[in-house]
Amino acid sequence: MYLKRKIYSKLLTNLKNNKIIILTGARQVGKTSLMKKLLEKVDNGKNTAFIDMDLTSNTEKAENLDKFLDFLILNGYNKKLSRFYVFVDELQKAKDIAGIFKNIYDHYPNIKIIASGSSSLSIKNKIKESLAGRKFIFEIYPLDFEEFLIFKQDKKAREYFKNIPKLKNSEIELPYKLNQYLEEFLIFGGYPEVALSDDIEIKKRLLASIFDLYIEKDIMIFSDIENIPAFKKIIEILAVNNGQMINYNRLAQEAGIHNKTVRSYLSLIENTYITKTIRPFYSNKNKEIIKTPKIYFLDIGVRNYFLNNYSEIKKRIDKGQIWETYILQELIKNNFDKIKFWRTKNNQEIDFILEANKTIPLEIKYKSQGEIKHLKTIFYFLKEHNLKKAYLLSKNYNKEINKDKRNVLCRVGVNFVDGLKK
Repeated sequence: MYLKRKIYSKLLTNLKNNKIIILTGARQVGKTSLMKKLLEKVDNGKNTAFIDMDLTSNTEKAENLDKFLDFLILNGYNKKLSRFYVFVDELQKAKDIAGIFKNIYDHYPNIKIIASGSSSLSIKNKIKESLAGRKFIFEIYPLDFEEFLIFKQDKKAREYFKNIPKLKNSEIELPYKLNQYLEEFLIFGGYPEVALSDDIEIKKRLLASIFDLYIEKDIMIFSDIENIPAFKKIIEILAVNNGQMINYNRLAQEAGIHNKTVRSYLSLIENTYITKTIRPFYSNKNKEIIKTPKIYFLDIGVRNYFLNNYSEIKKRIDKGQIWETYILQELIKNNFDKIKFWRTKNNQEIDFILEANKTIPLEIKYKSQGEIKHLKTIFYFLKEHNLKKAYLLSKNYNKEINKDKRNVLCRVGVNFVDGLKK
């Protein structure tokens, strides 16, 4: 049974236009499943072709345009068809695929291409120039918490989740079952196969296999990294320091590599969807730290794998880091792409600043009672930047706090995304 992802409807809509659809994201996040569901949807699988470039025998079919067209013809393509859909999995394995896609888009208007790839860097290098104006790129991430509940197939828990923003009391205690699912999500993350298993040991093995495949398929093949132990060491250090400001020199010393190499590794780790770099927000360069970024993991389960720590949240000394990472992941997975943090030389700090049509400060606390110490910096920031509204996102507190005609909305971070969009 196919469990629907949020992005599926958007992909389905985009099947109607002529643009090449490219799905990119980490391995095992569900790109292939999405493509196969789309394949079933169009003409009930008729007038379609699917090719997996992970198989060496299939890469030969994409050595040039004629060979690729022959593959399509063998699968039923002809120019008289109103539309023929081609699904290409792991496109980065085919060397000249961008040129082939360009020729098909320009000269075969009844062919619609849907492709996927696991490395954004590799895909960008292949398609950036040759497919300019011809493609739509969709980034596929691990499940967000709402999708996680869909995969658990628990209607009552989903109902609880949807009703969280409607609650009136200031002190919120999550329903037992919803809290259980949240705890599981904060420990093992949102990779679909991991989410579908209820066995803790299997979850751990699945997370280990995801990383092994990542090293084997994305790093050893598509990068020139020779010092794999140092590369792994960098990821382990990032896991310990998740959400902290990066010290490149210290990373280089601990991994035993050059500072320049560290920066190269960090770029590769981000472009293969393991981490996300958050850069500083600034308006006054003399007062704010403007150069050093923070790095977060894009999946909590992957981070816990590198820590080798699957302990209950209540026993974790890093529960604040985990909650902060959860909030960031929910933002990214729900298309908030302009996210920064704010910190001054006086150590005033706000966890996240959303920049879109308006600037929205977000303070993140695992547990809160709306203490004034959590709000002083927010109100200062609002005043300094002439803003009216900010959020404090915790697991348990739900109240609106006003000062000088400025508002801090304390909201339960379990389900907060729609509130930010209003």
